[in-house]
Amino acid sequence: MKKYILSFIILLTIFSVKAVDFTGIKIYINPGHGGYDGANDRNVQTIPFALGDTLGFWESSSNLAKGLALRDLLQANNATVYMSRTQNRDADDRALSEIAEEANANNVDAFLSIHSNAVGTNTGTNYLLLLYHGYDSQPTVAASLPMAETAWPRLISNQLTVWSSPSTNIRGDFSFYGNTSGLGVLRPLTVPGFLSEGSFHDYMPETHRLLNIDYKKLEANNFYRYFCDYFHADLPSTGIIAGFAKSANEKMNHPLYANYKAFTHDERVPINGAKVKLMNQNGDSLNIYYVDSLYNGIFAFYNLTPGTYKLHLEATDYEAKDTTVIVTAATTSYAKMFLPNVNVVVPKDTTPDYPDPVQEAGVLPMKYYNFGDEEVVVPEWLNQQPIKKVLYRDEKLYVLTTEPKITIYNAQTLNKIREMDLSGIEGGVNLVSDIAFTSDGYLLACNKDTVSLPENKGRYFKVYTWDNDSVAPALLFKTQQQANWANGIMGETFAVSGPRWKCSIYVPSVTSGSSKQIRIIGFTYEEDNPLGYKYMMDVANYTEALWGKNMKFTISPTGKNHFILDSEKVLPTEYQFDWSAADRSPLIKKGDFTEQNGYQLATSASGINFFRHAQHTFMVSPTCDADTTKVGAVLFDVTNGIQQSLKVSEKLPADGLGTAKATYMAAAAKVSGYDLNILVLAQNEGMARFKTIPGSSANIYASELKAEKTETDYLLKFTLNENATAVSIDIFDGENIIKSIDAGALNKGIQSVSVPLAELPTGTFSWKVTASAYAVDRPVKISDDASPELQFYSPRGVAVDNNFESSFFGRIYATETAGGTTTNRTTQDGVYILNAALEDVTQQGAQSYAGSVTWVGTSSPMRLAVAEDGKVYVTDWSDAHPGVWIMDPAAPSAPFVPVFSGLTKASSGLSSFGGVNVHGSISHCWVLGTGEDTRLYTFDEDYVDAVATSAGNVLQYNIGTLATPWQQAPSAIVYNDALNGNLQQNYNSCIAPDGRGGWWISQYRSADAANIPSLIHVTDRGIVDFNSGKTPTLIENSYTGGMAVSFDGKMLAMGCNNEVKIFRVSFSDSGIPSLTRLYSIKPAMGTNTAGLAFDRAGNVYVISNSSERLGVWSLPKVENTFTTPAPSSEKLDVISEVPQVEASEKSEISLYPNPASDYVIVDSKTAKLQTIAVYDTKGRLIRSINASGTQVRLSLEGMTPGLYILQVRTDEKRNSFRFIKQ
Repeated sequence: MKKYILSFIILLTIFSVKAVDFTGIKIYINPGHGGYDGANDRNVQTIPFALGDTLGFWESSSNLAKGLALRDLLQANNATVYMSRTQNRDADDRALSEIAEEANANNVDAFLSIHSNAVGTNTGTNYLLLLYHGYDSQPTVAASLPMAETAWPRLISNQLTVWSSPSTNIRGDFSFYGNTSGLGVLRPLTVPGFLSEGSFHDYMPETHRLLNIDYKKLEANNFYRYFCDYFHADLPSTGIIAGFAKSANEKMNHPLYANYKAFTHDERVPINGAKVKLMNQNGDSLNIYYVDSLYNGIFAFYNLTPGTYKLHLEATDYEAKDTTVIVTAATTSYAKMFLPNVNVVVPKDTTPDYPDPVQEAGVLPMKYYNFGDEEVVVPEWLNQQPIKKVLYRDEKLYVLTTEPKITIYNAQTLNKIREMDLSGIEGGVNLVSDIAFTSDGYLLACNKDTVSLPENKGRYFKVYTWDNDSVAPALLFKTQQQANWANGIMGETFAVSGPRWKCSIYVPSVTSGSSKQIRIIGFTYEEDNPLGYKYMMDVANYTEALWGKNMKFTISPTGKNHFILDSEKVLPTEYQFDWSAADRSPLIKKGDFTEQNGYQLATSASGINFFRHAQHTFMVSPTCDADTTKVGAVLFDVTNGIQQSLKVSEKLPADGLGTAKATYMAAAAKVSGYDLNILVLAQNEGMARFKTIPGSSANIYASELKAEKTETDYLLKFTLNENATAVSIDIFDGENIIKSIDAGALNKGIQSVSVPLAELPTGTFSWKVTASAYAVDRPVKISDDASPELQFYSPRGVAVDNNFESSFFGRIYATETAGGTTTNRTTQDGVYILNAALEDVTQQGAQSYAGSVTWVGTSSPMRLAVAEDGKVYVTDWSDAHPGVWIMDPAAPSAPFVPVFSGLTKASSGLSSFGGVNVHGSISHCWVLGTGEDTRLYTFDEDYVDAVATSAGNVLQYNIGTLATPWQQAPSAIVYNDALNGNLQQNYNSCIAPDGRGGWWISQYRSADAANIPSLIHVTDRGIVDFNSGKTPTLIENSYTGGMAVSFDGKMLAMGCNNEVKIFRVSFSDSGIPSLTRLYSIKPAMGTNTAGLAFDRAGNVYVISNSSERLGVWSLPKVENTFTTPAPSSEKLDVISEVPQVEASEKSEISLYPNPASDYVIVDSKTAKLQTIAVYDTKGRLIRSINASGTQVRLSLEGMTPGLYILQVRTDEKRNSFRFIKQ
């Protein structure tokens, strides 16, 4: 009976776990191209194979190898497989429609077209692209999209390549190519499927990988797994190990490999002929793979049972390497193996003692740093044992206590990490007296001991080192050189300069005699060389009485042979150890700590540290009360030496860490990007950390300066874009300031300051406003995305009026190209206006200024520019409505004036007059000059003529005052794309002058490349002398082509994928430009950055249809001050007319005596007097006073005899009188 039951269970189990394969599934595989046909194939020259060699890379051959491997996998699991070809002959290069119709006729369940991609001139592009027929998210055959989505994670999992972009890239071919025909092989399909561009075969490391048969087979396996996923077939029960063998210390240097992505494994030399041995977990050999000699380093092992495996790699001239790999079913496990070439000499580490941190090039040193508050904590270990030294490095605290012990604590959590191994350290009064790091990051420790001359007790001064935190120490050196004392006490402290393999060490040697004189010894240690030795002294000035017992040496940041003395008796003092001087010479004293503004450190404080930030040198120092209570830290800029220190922070914390007397104290710092982190600790008190608080100020400036005159005053009006800490107004005549007004701190927005006419002499005067705000330490967003005024449905352009002579200086103009509903408002096509404070200055609300123009669809209007006279030029990039229109900001509701009109327009947008081409679709423009010298520059998508034979040119139109619309050919072709290699292919471009007669031109690129670059610069002769694609990592991409140049031409902003990069622009002596990245604003305003602008103060404006917002960022500024001159139309005109005189009998004001010699009395019956002014008969102000009460005695001293006019202002009216001065 048991036998029957067991048989039943076995039978049931067999039926319940029946394998699911591809039975009944029909799959069509199309390996793209065919026949080694140069006209319809892609042949790329590689290191081992010349062009034309059929053993080299041909896309047709590569695609076929993948397709055949996939076929075998599918057929082995009962799929019905159709292939468009199984060979690579000319006859196999079939018509695309024929291939698609064959798939349709067989009603296959899935269609797959296998390809690889190319850009022509590849400078680092390598991404995966899957294309189906139709629009994005709208396939013509519904199942095509989920098929591609299922395949994506399998294909992108390839870790042997380097992806330039891992972002999901599944597209409809209509959307991708911008047409409604799509790909020929997909167009006729009625069955679901897609085309795979698996990688870029003109990215040379990938080209060489595609020469390897197993690399192609690995892609076939990923396709197979995708089909299993999609059709719910059983995945393989086995796994794959794949990897590469590359050099750990050699970079590729070959012209046919030159486009590798820097700082990736593709820069490493593939090891040809490497031997890869596969072993089981016990080390038994299972298989051997010999890497080919085709410069790819690829190896692979298939059909491996899940479990743990070992690999052993070896190659001639390379150090062998072993690794362990865990294999799981239906997965490729990767082994990236880097073997050092034993013949390569590795350069020695020469890191400086105080290296510059990794920071943006534009980081600036501030004159003052704000730090956030931090709670004081008292970790248990801080007060357990007397502390001799604390070092802060890599977020770890190395704490030396007197036992001795060196304990490492996590600087964030303050938890113990480990106690360092001190085994083998022996000899000395203190086994470990001090610790310090070398410049290359190795910990050193010294002992303290008395060494005699001669030494007969076997005592030494010793220096130990550790290779890492978890190993035992090793003796670096030991010596009995002790500065020629009878008995020298060495090792109270030491300072270390340089890397461990070649360092200098400075140590005091104190006589055991009663004088306690100190001599300073310098040791030079270099691997495999004798120890160098020298000492220096000064009998009168180097003693414990003067320097203190608890002296500490710290290497100075000003030089490797400089050190800082710090102790309980002296302020930090810098000395230079002069290796060229004779023994017994004194040190060269460089200076004592002195703060420029008189700040005093407590002498009893010690424990300084130095660091670099923003190309400056800083010192963080403890300070305390005289009795060592209330310990805190203060930051100083010591770039010019500690004798010229500048205090740049308050005491942290302001009240100190505690009120107990500290027996040890130290301060340290860490730089992270723009942030400074300060750590301060004191034994018996506690410890705290402080981090800089980012600034939030705009780069401040005053805009829209206007002067309004009343009977008694001038009202000087202006708009501040930020709350000002100080505002001053200067009124001047030529170079002479006749009146300065301190307006104090004023708020952001529209402001006005009153100036009494009586305080100004007669004449016409200019004036200017100087505004100041808090410094800006990093790019900071100063706009609010929630503000309705900054929300647009589909914006494209932004421009700022940067012309001082414009009445609307500082205004911001934005184009809305497709009105719609955003978060807080519904917009319309047209132009929106803001003032510099980001306020709706014209009260337009959500209604745009459309200029009575019928804008049509996206790109209409497109971008805009502000001319020197303040007029706004609006472009239209659409084919249906191309052109440029002019908006008058003084009357924005009025109809816009067309620059071009009365032309014949072709469907492409190219417009002509009388058979002469005039313009096409215009994505951006610029305007230079005023009046009759006004010149309009456009980036034109369509314009061609006999000279400019291809589109994508910059054109010049000398429009002057534009009395009538322009109806002729351009005045000049500033940039001719045909003469520069047809670099402009996208046409979604921005232009900006460089201030030297040349131009910057951008275009939309998802990946920068030399043949279609994101950015070029052209000279005043129209020749390209800068191509960003030649250094593709500089800009990387330029989504929707946004670009702007600052007013002074010194900065350039590029819109990238959710990032804005700010570059410094510099020109060589020969005029060739170069860009240095200063700042990265990321995240910015979403993927697309359609428009960018700078204002005159340096703020950056970013507009994006991705975020549907206008964002504004300020850039770092130490002196956040800007002076705005009023336009000449707003000068102050104090007229020279004589005040009219009222009859005395009609006035309630009386004046006597008249004539007068020494004084006159002004008497009011009831009204209170306010001001009294005296003019001569030419209207010139002679004297003015502020009055109060109802009677004033006015002195006439110094006035020449004659007739005068006296003007009296009361709280009710103004009265004028004649009087005679005798």
